[in-house]
Amino acid sequence: MMDAIKEPSFGSALGLLAVIFFIFATGIGLLNYPVEFTLICITIVTCFYAGYYGGSWADVMKSLVGKIKDAVPAILILLSIGMLIGCWMVSGTIPLMVYYGLAAINPAYLYLTAFLVTVCISTFTGTSWGTAGTIGVALMAVASAMDVSLPVTAGAVISGAYFGDKLSPLSDTTNMAAIAAGADLYQSIRNMLYTALPAFVIACCGFYALGSHLHGGTGAQMAAIAVMKSALSQLFWLNPLLLSPALLVFVGAIKKWDSVIVLVASALSSIVLAVLFQDITLTDIISAAINGFKSDMLPGLQAITLDEATARNINVLLNRGGMYSMTGPIVVMLCAFMFASALDVSGALAVILRKLVKKLNTVTRTVLATICTSSLLVACTGNAVISFFIVKSMYDPCYKEKNLHMVNMSRAMESGATLLEGLFPWTISGMFMAKTLGVATLDYAPYVLFNLSCLVIAIIFAIIPRWTGFGTRYVSASA
Repeated sequence: MMDAIKEPSFGSALGLLAVIFFIFATGIGLLNYPVEFTLICITIVTCFYAGYYGGSWADVMKSLVGKIKDAVPAILILLSIGMLIGCWMVSGTIPLMVYYGLAAINPAYLYLTAFLVTVCISTFTGTSWGTAGTIGVALMAVASAMDVSLPVTAGAVISGAYFGDKLSPLSDTTNMAAIAAGADLYQSIRNMLYTALPAFVIACCGFYALGSHLHGGTGAQMAAIAVMKSALSQLFWLNPLLLSPALLVFVGAIKKWDSVIVLVASALSSIVLAVLFQDITLTDIISAAINGFKSDMLPGLQAITLDEATARNINVLLNRGGMYSMTGPIVVMLCAFMFASALDVSGALAVILRKLVKKLNTVTRTVLATICTSSLLVACTGNAVISFFIVKSMYDPCYKEKNLHMVNMSRAMESGATLLEGLFPWTISGMFMAKTLGVATLDYAPYVLFNLSCLVIAIIFAIIPRWTGFGTRYVSASA
Protein backbone atom coordinates (compact mmCIF):
# COMPACT_ATOMS: atom_id res chain seq x y z
CA MET A 1 0.00 0.00 0.00
CA MET A 2 1.02 3.62 -0.48
CA ASP A 3 1.32 4.27 3.27
CA ALA A 4 3.91 1.48 3.59
CA ILE A 5 6.36 3.18 1.25
CA LYS A 6 9.63 4.21 2.87
CA GLU A 7 11.01 7.62 2.11
CA PRO A 8 14.29 7.57 0.16
CA SER A 9 17.23 9.65 1.31
CA PHE A 10 18.12 12.89 -0.39
CA GLY A 11 21.32 11.40 -1.83
CA SER A 12 19.43 8.38 -3.15
CA ALA A 13 16.82 10.62 -4.80
CA LEU A 14 19.52 12.70 -6.47
CA GLY A 15 21.13 9.48 -7.67
CA LEU A 16 17.87 8.39 -9.32
CA LEU A 17 17.52 11.72 -11.11
CA ALA A 18 21.13 11.53 -12.27
CA VAL A 19 20.49 8.06 -13.74
CA ILE A 20 17.32 9.35 -15.43
CA PHE A 21 19.17 12.28 -17.01
CA PHE A 22 21.95 9.95 -18.13
CA ILE A 23 19.48 7.60 -19.84
CA PHE A 24 17.73 10.55 -21.50
CA ALA A 25 20.95 12.12 -22.74
CA THR A 26 22.37 8.80 -23.96
CA GLY A 27 19.20 7.29 -25.41
CA ILE A 28 17.86 10.36 -27.20
CA GLY A 29 20.85 12.66 -27.54
CA LEU A 30 23.61 10.18 -28.48
CA LEU A 31 21.95 7.00 -29.72
CA ASN A 32 18.89 8.69 -31.23
CA TYR A 33 16.54 6.04 -29.84
CA PRO A 34 12.79 6.70 -30.10
CA VAL A 35 11.38 8.90 -27.35
CA GLU A 36 8.83 6.26 -26.39
CA PHE A 37 11.49 3.56 -25.90
CA THR A 38 13.62 5.88 -23.77
CA LEU A 39 10.62 6.76 -21.60
CA ILE A 40 9.79 3.08 -21.11
CA CYS A 41 13.40 2.38 -20.07
CA ILE A 42 13.47 5.11 -17.44
CA THR A 43 10.01 4.02 -16.26
CA ILE A 44 11.34 0.51 -15.63
CA VAL A 45 14.35 1.89 -13.73
CA THR A 46 12.10 4.16 -11.67
CA CYS A 47 9.68 1.31 -10.92
CA PHE A 48 12.51 -0.84 -9.56
CA TYR A 49 13.65 2.11 -7.45
CA ALA A 50 10.09 2.61 -6.15
CA GLY A 51 9.81 -1.13 -5.42
CA TYR A 52 12.98 -1.04 -3.35
CA TYR A 53 11.37 1.57 -1.09
CA GLY A 54 8.07 -0.28 -0.82
CA GLY A 55 6.11 0.98 -3.80
CA SER A 56 4.16 -1.47 -5.95
CA TRP A 57 3.05 -1.73 -9.57
CA ALA A 58 -0.53 -1.31 -8.38
CA ASP A 59 0.44 2.06 -6.88
CA VAL A 60 1.96 3.12 -10.20
CA MET A 61 -1.18 2.03 -12.09
CA LYS A 62 -3.42 3.91 -9.67
CA SER A 63 -1.42 7.09 -10.20
CA LEU A 64 -1.40 6.53 -13.98
CA VAL A 65 -5.17 6.06 -14.16
CA GLY A 66 -5.66 9.37 -12.36
CA LYS A 67 -3.38 11.20 -14.78
CA ILE A 68 -5.05 9.65 -17.84
CA LYS A 69 -8.50 10.51 -16.48
CA ASP A 70 -7.48 14.16 -16.14
CA ALA A 71 -5.99 14.12 -19.65
CA VAL A 72 -9.01 12.67 -21.50
CA PRO A 73 -10.33 16.12 -22.57
CA ALA A 74 -6.87 17.00 -23.88
CA ILE A 75 -6.64 13.70 -25.80
CA LEU A 76 -9.98 14.49 -27.43
CA ILE A 77 -8.60 17.90 -28.43
CA LEU A 78 -5.53 16.31 -30.02
CA LEU A 79 -7.68 13.86 -32.01
CA SER A 80 -9.96 16.71 -33.08
CA ILE A 81 -6.97 18.73 -34.24
CA GLY A 82 -5.73 15.80 -36.33
CA MET A 83 -9.14 15.51 -37.98
CA LEU A 84 -9.29 19.28 -38.46
CA ILE A 85 -5.94 19.49 -40.25
CA GLY A 86 -6.92 16.69 -42.61
CA CYS A 87 -10.24 18.43 -43.34
CA TRP A 88 -8.59 21.83 -43.82
CA MET A 89 -6.28 20.20 -46.35
CA VAL A 90 -9.01 18.49 -48.32
CA SER A 91 -11.19 21.61 -48.36
CA GLY A 92 -8.33 23.79 -49.63
CA THR A 93 -8.23 25.98 -46.51
CA ILE A 94 -4.54 25.42 -45.74
CA PRO A 95 -3.48 25.46 -49.43
CA LEU A 96 -5.26 28.84 -49.76
CA MET A 97 -3.36 30.20 -46.73
CA VAL A 98 -0.08 29.04 -48.27
CA TYR A 99 -1.06 30.61 -51.61
CA TYR A 100 -1.74 33.97 -49.95
CA GLY A 101 1.50 33.66 -48.01
CA LEU A 102 3.50 33.07 -51.17
CA ALA A 103 1.76 35.99 -52.88
CA ALA A 104 2.75 38.28 -50.00
CA ILE A 105 6.48 37.67 -50.37
CA ASN A 106 8.24 40.94 -51.23
CA PRO A 107 11.93 40.61 -52.15
CA ALA A 108 12.48 44.28 -51.27
CA TYR A 109 11.83 43.38 -47.63
CA LEU A 110 12.76 39.73 -47.79
CA TYR A 111 13.73 39.13 -44.16
CA LEU A 112 10.68 40.89 -42.72
CA THR A 113 8.38 39.32 -45.32
CA ALA A 114 9.81 35.87 -44.61
CA PHE A 115 9.06 36.34 -40.93
CA LEU A 116 5.51 37.65 -41.41
CA VAL A 117 4.54 35.04 -44.00
CA THR A 118 5.75 32.13 -41.87
CA VAL A 119 4.00 33.66 -38.83
CA CYS A 120 0.69 33.51 -40.71
CA ILE A 121 1.17 30.01 -42.08
CA SER A 122 2.43 28.48 -38.84
CA THR A 123 -0.38 30.07 -36.83
CA PHE A 124 -3.05 28.61 -39.08
CA THR A 125 -1.39 25.21 -39.54
CA GLY A 126 0.25 24.76 -36.12
CA THR A 127 3.41 23.19 -37.52
CA SER A 128 6.89 24.69 -37.47
CA TRP A 129 8.35 21.82 -39.48
CA GLY A 130 5.65 21.98 -42.15
CA THR A 131 6.04 25.75 -42.45
CA ALA A 132 9.83 25.56 -42.75
CA GLY A 133 9.64 22.60 -45.14
CA THR A 134 7.29 24.34 -47.60
CA ILE A 135 7.25 28.13 -47.66
CA GLY A 136 10.57 28.18 -45.82
CA VAL A 137 12.24 26.25 -48.63
CA ALA A 138 10.76 28.66 -51.21
CA LEU A 139 11.99 31.66 -49.24
CA MET A 140 15.49 30.21 -49.02
CA ALA A 141 15.47 29.76 -52.81
CA VAL A 142 14.54 33.42 -53.26
CA ALA A 143 17.28 34.48 -50.81
CA SER A 144 19.83 32.37 -52.67
CA ALA A 145 18.80 33.87 -56.03
CA MET A 146 19.08 37.40 -54.58
CA ASP A 147 22.49 36.55 -53.09
CA VAL A 148 21.48 37.78 -49.63
CA SER A 149 22.31 36.31 -46.23
CA LEU A 150 21.01 32.76 -45.93
CA PRO A 151 21.55 32.60 -42.13
CA VAL A 152 19.41 35.73 -41.62
CA THR A 153 16.70 34.37 -43.95
CA ALA A 154 16.74 31.05 -42.12
CA GLY A 155 16.49 32.90 -38.81
CA ALA A 156 13.44 34.79 -40.09
CA VAL A 157 11.80 31.58 -41.34
CA ILE A 158 12.41 29.72 -38.09
CA SER A 159 11.26 32.70 -36.01
CA GLY A 160 7.96 32.82 -37.87
CA ALA A 161 7.56 29.06 -37.84
CA TYR A 162 7.96 28.91 -34.06
CA PHE A 163 5.52 31.79 -33.54
CA GLY A 164 2.72 29.43 -34.58
CA ASP A 165 4.32 26.49 -32.82
CA LYS A 166 4.07 28.53 -29.61
CA LEU A 167 0.64 30.14 -30.06
CA SER A 168 -1.46 28.15 -32.53
CA PRO A 169 -4.30 26.07 -31.00
CA LEU A 170 -3.45 23.50 -33.69
CA SER A 171 0.16 23.08 -32.50
CA ASP A 172 0.99 19.82 -30.75
CA THR A 173 3.53 21.47 -28.45
CA THR A 174 1.13 24.26 -27.50
CA ASN A 175 -1.47 21.67 -26.59
CA MET A 176 1.01 19.43 -24.79
CA ALA A 177 2.39 22.33 -22.73
CA ALA A 178 -1.14 23.21 -21.60
CA ILE A 179 -1.91 19.54 -20.91
CA ALA A 180 1.28 18.99 -18.91
CA ALA A 181 0.77 22.16 -16.87
CA GLY A 182 -2.91 21.39 -16.31
CA ALA A 183 -4.00 24.69 -17.87
CA ASP A 184 -6.83 25.49 -20.27
CA LEU A 185 -5.52 25.71 -23.85
CA TYR A 186 -6.94 29.11 -24.73
CA GLN A 187 -6.05 30.60 -21.32
CA SER A 188 -2.52 29.35 -21.86
CA ILE A 189 -2.33 30.94 -25.31
CA ARG A 190 -3.65 34.27 -24.04
CA ASN A 191 -1.08 34.29 -21.25
CA MET A 192 1.73 33.59 -23.70
CA LEU A 193 0.79 36.75 -25.61
CA TYR A 194 2.48 38.76 -22.83
CA THR A 195 5.84 37.56 -24.10
CA ALA A 196 4.97 36.75 -27.72
CA LEU A 197 3.62 40.15 -28.77
CA PRO A 198 6.63 42.21 -27.58
CA ALA A 199 8.93 39.58 -29.11
CA PHE A 200 6.96 39.83 -32.36
CA VAL A 201 7.48 43.60 -32.48
CA ILE A 202 11.19 43.24 -31.70
CA ALA A 203 11.58 40.61 -34.43
CA CYS A 204 9.76 42.81 -36.98
CA CYS A 205 12.03 45.75 -36.19
CA GLY A 206 15.12 43.57 -36.24
CA PHE A 207 14.38 41.90 -39.57
CA TYR A 208 13.40 45.23 -41.13
CA ALA A 209 16.70 46.74 -40.02
CA LEU A 210 18.69 43.73 -41.22
CA GLY A 211 17.02 43.86 -44.64
CA SER A 212 16.95 47.62 -45.16
CA HIS A 213 19.68 47.38 -47.82
CA LEU A 214 17.88 44.80 -49.98
CA HIS A 215 16.34 45.53 -53.37
CA GLY A 216 13.49 43.92 -55.28
CA GLY A 217 14.04 40.69 -57.13
CA THR A 218 13.50 39.87 -60.78
CA GLY A 219 10.94 37.51 -62.23
CA ALA A 220 13.56 34.80 -62.47
CA GLN A 221 14.31 35.14 -58.77
CA MET A 222 10.62 34.62 -58.00
CA ALA A 223 10.25 31.63 -60.33
CA ALA A 224 10.15 29.00 -57.56
CA ILE A 225 7.34 30.84 -55.78
CA ALA A 226 5.40 31.36 -59.00
CA VAL A 227 5.56 27.65 -59.81
CA MET A 228 4.33 26.71 -56.33
CA LYS A 229 1.43 29.19 -56.56
CA SER A 230 0.48 27.90 -60.00
CA ALA A 231 0.49 24.30 -58.79
CA LEU A 232 -1.77 25.10 -55.82
CA SER A 233 -4.22 27.06 -57.98
CA GLN A 234 -4.47 24.15 -60.43
CA LEU A 235 -4.91 21.50 -57.75
CA PHE A 236 -7.53 23.32 -55.65
CA TRP A 237 -10.43 25.69 -56.15
CA LEU A 238 -9.11 28.68 -54.20
CA ASN A 239 -11.53 31.27 -52.89
CA PRO A 240 -11.68 33.41 -49.70
CA LEU A 241 -14.76 31.40 -48.69
CA LEU A 242 -12.37 28.58 -47.78
CA LEU A 243 -11.11 30.67 -44.84
CA SER A 244 -14.47 30.35 -43.04
CA PRO A 245 -13.45 27.17 -41.10
CA ALA A 246 -10.39 29.03 -39.77
CA LEU A 247 -12.56 32.01 -38.89
CA LEU A 248 -14.83 29.70 -36.89
CA VAL A 249 -11.87 28.52 -34.78
CA PHE A 250 -10.79 32.13 -34.26
CA VAL A 251 -14.27 33.18 -33.12
CA GLY A 252 -14.55 30.12 -30.87
CA ALA A 253 -11.27 31.03 -29.16
CA ILE A 254 -12.46 34.60 -28.52
CA LYS A 255 -15.89 33.47 -27.28
CA LYS A 256 -14.30 30.74 -25.11
CA TRP A 257 -16.47 28.03 -26.61
CA ASP A 258 -15.62 24.41 -25.83
CA SER A 259 -12.47 23.51 -27.78
CA VAL A 260 -13.58 20.08 -28.98
CA ILE A 261 -16.94 21.34 -30.21
CA VAL A 262 -15.32 24.25 -32.08
CA LEU A 263 -12.67 22.04 -33.70
CA VAL A 264 -15.18 19.38 -34.78
CA ALA A 265 -17.58 22.05 -36.10
CA SER A 266 -14.75 23.61 -38.12
CA ALA A 267 -13.80 20.18 -39.50
CA LEU A 268 -17.40 19.46 -40.53
CA SER A 269 -17.69 22.83 -42.26
CA SER A 270 -14.47 22.00 -44.13
CA ILE A 271 -15.96 18.71 -45.29
CA VAL A 272 -18.98 20.57 -46.65
CA LEU A 273 -16.71 22.98 -48.54
CA ALA A 274 -14.67 20.07 -49.92
CA VAL A 275 -17.80 18.32 -51.19
CA LEU A 276 -19.10 21.51 -52.79
CA PHE A 277 -15.97 22.95 -54.33
CA GLN A 278 -13.09 20.48 -54.57
CA ASP A 279 -12.80 17.72 -57.14
CA ILE A 280 -12.26 15.00 -54.54
CA THR A 281 -14.45 11.97 -53.87
CA LEU A 282 -16.45 11.75 -50.65
CA THR A 283 -14.57 8.57 -49.74
CA ASP A 284 -11.23 10.41 -49.94
CA ILE A 285 -12.64 13.36 -48.00
CA ILE A 286 -13.64 11.07 -45.13
CA SER A 287 -10.31 9.25 -45.36
CA ALA A 288 -8.48 12.59 -45.10
CA ALA A 289 -10.31 13.32 -41.84
CA ILE A 290 -9.42 9.95 -40.32
CA ASN A 291 -6.16 8.84 -41.94
CA GLY A 292 -4.83 12.15 -43.22
CA PHE A 293 -4.76 13.88 -46.58
CA LYS A 294 -2.60 12.47 -49.40
CA SER A 295 -1.73 14.37 -52.55
CA ASP A 296 -2.75 11.43 -54.74
CA MET A 297 -6.35 12.14 -53.71
CA LEU A 298 -6.22 15.06 -56.16
CA PRO A 299 -7.31 13.98 -59.65
CA GLY A 300 -5.59 17.00 -61.18
CA LEU A 301 -2.15 16.05 -59.84
CA GLN A 302 -1.39 13.78 -62.78
CA ALA A 303 -2.60 16.38 -65.27
CA ILE A 304 0.03 19.00 -64.39
CA THR A 305 3.77 18.80 -64.88
CA LEU A 306 5.84 19.57 -61.79
CA ASP A 307 9.59 19.65 -61.38
CA GLU A 308 11.05 17.41 -58.68
CA ALA A 309 11.51 20.20 -56.12
CA THR A 310 7.95 21.51 -56.50
CA ALA A 311 6.48 18.00 -56.34
CA ARG A 312 8.44 17.36 -53.15
CA ASN A 313 7.26 20.64 -51.60
CA ILE A 314 3.65 19.88 -52.55
CA ASN A 315 3.87 16.50 -50.83
CA VAL A 316 5.51 17.98 -47.71
CA LEU A 317 2.78 20.59 -47.51
CA LEU A 318 -0.27 18.45 -48.24
CA ASN A 319 0.43 14.98 -46.86
CA ARG A 320 -0.58 15.52 -43.25
CA GLY A 321 -3.47 15.53 -40.79
CA GLY A 322 -6.05 12.92 -39.84
CA MET A 323 -7.00 11.57 -36.43
CA TYR A 324 -4.37 8.85 -36.67
CA SER A 325 -1.64 11.47 -37.09
CA MET A 326 -2.13 12.29 -33.41
CA THR A 327 -1.49 8.76 -32.17
CA GLY A 328 2.24 9.56 -31.95
CA PRO A 329 1.85 12.52 -29.55
CA ILE A 330 -0.74 10.58 -27.55
CA VAL A 331 1.58 7.57 -27.20
CA VAL A 332 4.39 9.89 -26.06
CA MET A 333 1.97 11.45 -23.58
CA LEU A 334 0.97 8.04 -22.16
CA CYS A 335 4.62 6.98 -21.84
CA ALA A 336 5.40 10.28 -20.11
CA PHE A 337 2.43 9.75 -17.76
CA MET A 338 3.70 6.27 -16.91
CA PHE A 339 7.15 7.64 -16.08
CA ALA A 340 5.65 10.50 -14.04
CA SER A 341 3.48 8.00 -12.13
CA ALA A 342 6.46 5.81 -11.28
CA LEU A 343 8.38 8.91 -10.20
CA ASP A 344 5.47 9.98 -7.97
CA VAL A 345 5.33 6.56 -6.28
CA SER A 346 9.10 6.45 -5.79
CA GLY A 347 8.95 9.52 -3.55
CA ALA A 348 12.26 10.79 -4.94
CA LEU A 349 10.85 14.06 -6.27
CA ALA A 350 9.04 14.76 -3.02
CA VAL A 351 12.30 14.49 -1.09
CA ILE A 352 14.16 16.80 -3.48
CA LEU A 353 11.32 19.27 -3.70
CA ARG A 354 11.19 19.76 0.07
CA LYS A 355 14.72 21.12 -0.12
CA LEU A 356 14.11 22.89 -3.40
CA VAL A 357 10.99 24.70 -2.17
CA LYS A 358 13.03 26.31 0.60
CA LYS A 359 15.22 27.88 -2.09
CA LEU A 360 12.31 28.74 -4.41
CA ASN A 361 10.76 31.04 -1.85
CA THR A 362 9.69 33.72 -4.33
CA VAL A 363 7.64 33.83 -7.52
CA THR A 364 10.70 35.05 -9.42
CA ARG A 365 12.87 32.13 -8.36
CA THR A 366 10.10 29.63 -9.10
CA VAL A 367 9.45 30.87 -12.65
CA LEU A 368 13.15 31.31 -13.42
CA ALA A 369 13.82 27.76 -12.20
CA THR A 370 11.03 26.51 -14.49
CA ILE A 371 12.53 28.26 -17.52
CA CYS A 372 16.08 27.10 -16.78
CA THR A 373 15.06 23.51 -16.07
CA SER A 374 12.99 23.39 -19.27
CA SER A 375 15.98 24.61 -21.29
CA LEU A 376 18.32 22.11 -19.63
CA LEU A 377 15.93 19.24 -20.22
CA VAL A 378 15.34 20.04 -23.89
CA ALA A 379 19.10 20.33 -24.39
CA CYS A 380 19.61 16.91 -22.76
CA THR A 381 16.61 15.07 -24.23
CA GLY A 382 16.09 16.94 -27.49
CA ASN A 383 12.34 16.80 -26.94
CA ALA A 384 10.19 19.61 -25.54
CA VAL A 385 7.23 17.37 -24.68
CA ILE A 386 9.30 15.22 -22.33
CA SER A 387 10.55 18.39 -20.66
CA PHE A 388 6.98 19.57 -20.04
CA PHE A 389 5.96 16.55 -18.00
CA ILE A 390 9.17 16.36 -15.97
CA VAL A 391 8.98 20.08 -15.14
CA LYS A 392 5.34 19.70 -14.12
CA SER A 393 6.27 16.90 -11.71
CA MET A 394 9.13 18.91 -10.25
CA TYR A 395 7.53 22.31 -9.74
CA ASP A 396 3.82 21.65 -9.34
CA PRO A 397 3.99 21.93 -5.51
CA CYS A 398 5.89 25.23 -5.75
CA TYR A 399 3.23 26.79 -7.99
CA LYS A 400 0.41 25.59 -5.76
CA GLU A 401 2.11 26.86 -2.63
CA LYS A 402 2.46 30.35 -4.14
CA ASN A 403 -1.07 30.30 -5.58
CA LEU A 404 0.38 30.72 -9.08
CA HIS A 405 -1.93 29.88 -11.97
CA MET A 406 -0.65 27.04 -14.14
CA VAL A 407 -0.66 29.23 -17.25
CA ASN A 408 2.54 30.75 -15.81
CA MET A 409 4.14 27.31 -15.86
CA SER A 410 2.92 26.66 -19.41
CA ARG A 411 4.43 29.93 -20.64
CA ALA A 412 7.71 29.32 -18.85
CA MET A 413 7.98 25.80 -20.29
CA GLU A 414 7.25 27.02 -23.83
CA SER A 415 9.81 29.83 -23.49
CA GLY A 416 12.51 27.56 -22.10
CA ALA A 417 11.86 24.40 -24.13
CA THR A 418 9.79 24.82 -27.31
CA LEU A 419 11.48 27.99 -28.51
CA LEU A 420 15.00 26.68 -27.90
CA GLU A 421 14.46 23.19 -29.28
CA GLY A 422 15.52 24.20 -32.80
CA LEU A 423 18.59 26.15 -31.64
CA PHE A 424 20.63 23.19 -30.39
CA PRO A 425 22.53 21.42 -33.23
CA TRP A 426 22.09 17.97 -31.67
CA THR A 427 18.29 18.03 -31.25
CA ILE A 428 15.95 16.57 -33.85
CA SER A 429 14.41 19.99 -34.52
CA GLY A 430 17.83 21.60 -34.85
CA MET A 431 18.97 18.96 -37.32
CA PHE A 432 15.70 19.17 -39.27
CA MET A 433 15.86 22.96 -39.64
CA ALA A 434 19.53 22.89 -40.62
CA LYS A 435 19.01 20.17 -43.22
CA THR A 436 15.76 21.59 -44.61
CA LEU A 437 16.95 25.19 -44.93
CA GLY A 438 20.55 24.38 -45.80
CA VAL A 439 22.09 26.53 -43.03
CA ALA A 440 24.03 25.24 -40.03
CA THR A 441 22.22 25.58 -36.70
CA LEU A 442 24.88 27.75 -35.07
CA ASP A 443 24.90 30.01 -38.15
CA TYR A 444 21.19 30.83 -38.02
CA ALA A 445 20.81 30.73 -34.21
CA PRO A 446 21.83 34.40 -33.60
CA TYR A 447 19.15 35.55 -36.07
CA VAL A 448 16.20 33.63 -34.63
CA LEU A 449 15.06 36.92 -33.16
CA PHE A 450 11.56 35.95 -32.08
CA ASN A 451 12.67 32.90 -30.10
CA LEU A 452 15.53 34.69 -28.38
CA SER A 453 13.44 37.79 -27.62
CA CYS A 454 10.67 35.62 -26.16
CA LEU A 455 13.15 33.95 -23.83
CA VAL A 456 14.56 37.29 -22.63
CA ILE A 457 11.09 38.78 -22.12
CA ALA A 458 9.95 35.66 -20.23
CA ILE A 459 12.91 36.11 -17.89
CA ILE A 460 12.00 39.78 -17.42
CA PHE A 461 8.41 38.82 -16.60
CA ALA A 462 9.76 36.37 -14.04
CA ILE A 463 11.73 39.15 -12.35
CA ILE A 464 9.27 42.08 -12.28
CA PRO A 465 6.36 40.52 -10.26
CA ARG A 466 8.05 41.51 -7.00
CA TRP A 467 7.41 45.16 -7.96
CA THR A 468 4.52 45.22 -10.43
CA GLY A 469 2.84 41.82 -10.58
CA PHE A 470 2.23 42.54 -14.29
CA GLY A 471 2.13 39.48 -16.54
CA THR A 472 1.88 37.00 -13.69
CA ARG A 473 -1.47 35.38 -13.07
CA TYR A 474 -2.65 33.94 -9.76
CA VAL A 475 -5.38 31.38 -9.14
CA SER A 476 -7.65 33.98 -7.59
CA ALA A 477 -7.41 36.21 -10.69
CA SER A 478 -10.37 36.41 -13.04
CA ALA A 479 -10.20 34.51 -16.33
